[in-house]
Amino acid sequence: MPPIRAITLLLLFLSNAAWSQSRADHVLLMNGQELDVNVIGQSTLEVRYMVATGRGLKERSEPTTSVFSVTDTLGRERIWYFQDSLFGNDLTVEQMRWFIKGEQDARNGYKPFWPVLGGFVLGAGLTIGLDLEVNSLAVPPVYAGIMALPRVFITPGSIRDEHMVGNEFYAYGYSKVGRSRRVTRSLMSTAAGVIVGLAVRQWVINPNL
Repeated sequence: MPPIRAITLLLLFLSNAAWSQSRADHVLLMNGQELDVNVIGQSTLEVRYMVATGRGLKERSEPTTSVFSVTDTLGRERIWYFQDSLFGNDLTVEQMRWFIKGEQDARNGYKPFWPVLGGFVLGAGLTIGLDLEVNSLAVPPVYAGIMALPRVFITPGSIRDEHMVGNEFYAYGYSKVGRSRRVTRSLMSTAAGVIVGLAVRQWVINPNL
């Protein structure tokens, strides 16, 4: 690539990134994710925005049903969430804020260490101990399903706002995301344990089969 063209592309990318950062609006999604982007349009159907990528600015959108609020560069917030049991929105706006904080803290700080470790040990142990082959494929989904049942305990240090301690709506949001993470990671760890168990059974215990 000619040096002049490379420099031009670099300057274009930097200018796009600087423009995006200097004029970033804040979009808070219902699942707790946050987007710092440039909102170009809002309607009852969708929120459209521009985001900087490696190939320049790209236009994307989110349905308003998945958006809690949009805060512009002046700090003015437009809330798209509304309480209406007909749409499944049983919480008030303030309660939903607490719920989303729980989702965010669980996504950033929840660590299901023991369920994940237990899944790996169980997957490997059952596969080796019971000499499982094809039946070992049933172990990960069964264990992951069981992990959806126990109560989710908040990982120490993962609460960013001390005022949320004891808040039932915060705990509800934390539990929702935490349980999902525990199930997913337990499924993966148990599958890894099964693979290790099959390898040990094949290459160490019964190398001649």
